[in-house]
Amino acid sequence: MPDYPTPDEARAATLAELKTLYATVTTWDTALLDQVVLHLDRTNRPFGMNDIRLIVPEDACKRAGLYFHGLLARDAASSADKPKLLIPVGTVTSINRKARGKKVNTYLLTAAGRRFIEDRQAARAERRAA
Repeated sequence: MPDYPTPDEARAATLAELKTLYATVTTWDTALLDQVVLHLDRTNRPFGMNDIRLIVPEDACKRAGLYFHGLLARDAASSADKPKLLIPVGTVTSINRKARGKKVNTYLLTAAGRRFIEDRQAARAERRAA
């Protein structure tokens, strides 16, 4: 009989794999995507990968999904009393030809999400100044 991992072991393995993937999102990508997400938030309409794809270079686009997943994973790991950063509000068809009609999520950034990104930008600025 095969030895299957326990749910805790499977979760730990998944988190370790995601951590490795998140490491591929460079500081430059995060800084760029933070700036774009704040810009898109100012339009007061849902945004997602299609909007990102129209604005950022292809290389950073490839990591934008991990960027969004990182924000959502932070939400999932937070306690129930912490406000969410991103709220999924719908789906649209991807404009990426390689996706062949795949649906992609659209989001709204919350006030807590805006503060989180602005704080992260401020921390980067302080590190550069130091």
